[in-house]
Amino acid sequence: MATRRRLLQAALAGATLASAPRAFAGADPAVVFDALGEMRTVYTPELVEQILASGTRAIAVTVTDPKVEAAKSLAQTNADIDAYDRYYDGRPAQFIRTIRAADVDKAAAERKIAVFYNLQNSTPVEADPAQIAVLRARGVTSIQLTYNDLNRSGAGCFVEEDPGLTPFGREMVARLEAERVLIDLSHAGMKTMAGAVEASKRPLIVSHTACKALWDHRRNTTDENMRAVAAKGGLVGITQIRTFLTREKANNRHVYFDHIDHAVKVAGIDHVCIGSDRDHRVIPDTAEELRILLHEEGSQISADDWPLYLDGMNGPRRMDVVRDELRQRRYSQAQIDKLMGNNVRRLYRDVIG
Repeated sequence: MATRRRLLQAALAGATLASAPRAFAGADPAVVFDALGEMRTVYTPELVEQILASGTRAIAVTVTDPKVEAAKSLAQTNADIDAYDRYYDGRPAQFIRTIRAADVDKAAAERKIAVFYNLQNSTPVEADPAQIAVLRARGVTSIQLTYNDLNRSGAGCFVEEDPGLTPFGREMVARLEAERVLIDLSHAGMKTMAGAVEASKRPLIVSHTACKALWDHRRNTTDENMRAVAAKGGLVGITQIRTFLTREKANNRHVYFDHIDHAVKVAGIDHVCIGSDRDHRVIPDTAEELRILLHEEGSQISADDWPLYLDGMNGPRRMDVVRDELRQRRYSQAQIDKLMGNNVRRLYRDVIG
């Protein structure tokens, strides 16, 4: 799910620090690299400070609404990148806007967040694949082949009859790899996903998904495809969106870690990461917040999907909760570091340079 609300600054008031989980005890936590998350242009310095305190030092951010019709998507993408550039460049004490994996080390050393740009649909470059290089230079380092519906590359997860990766999709895979843009297979239909993995020569990522074997949601990924992504050296990112993890609306936090455990069992510890796809604000459980979400997402979401967040993971310090729970599940420190950041750092070094 990609929620790109153009909220007013006032929408943030009073909802940033309340209900935050306890602070990480001791020295600064190990680097968190969120494979796909939100970093909205309405975030205040105070909220960003809370995100930094939980260890986040890198994040891939979706810069435009993937639902924009193809004919308008490139222009909208460029306009949205302009807005994100202004936000990050105006806050050099907290952010590094980058296209280089090495800048994650710089962000860690300087206690900042390295920001990479993601597109959750390939429609902005369908009409002119030469735009991949242009957008790459502007900071776009990962692109999803599909969103929820059909496009020229293949099928999204809402499509009943997935035709698989198209000839144009194979061309897109080759062009993206030639430009050192990370191919993201989130939202893809399972046949399209399998075809893209087969066509690839570099590692790929499913940046925000969950395990279909545990919860048979259309947004989730089969064990077979997770193994195929791992075999190519890629990563599977486990989302923190409740709807993709469980139907349970309370006492549900453990389910997130069940999905991590399953992904590690299937793909291996070196091929799983965190791709939260989550807002960092504390989201109030109100009718108004639900109304905004339904207006933005349209038919792809219903009132029954509310709330999107899991117990205890609604706010800027949720990565502390993830770290603590992984410890309780007997992951070693080295394994926790891989899951929370080091696997994504390795992938970015290997693919984007």
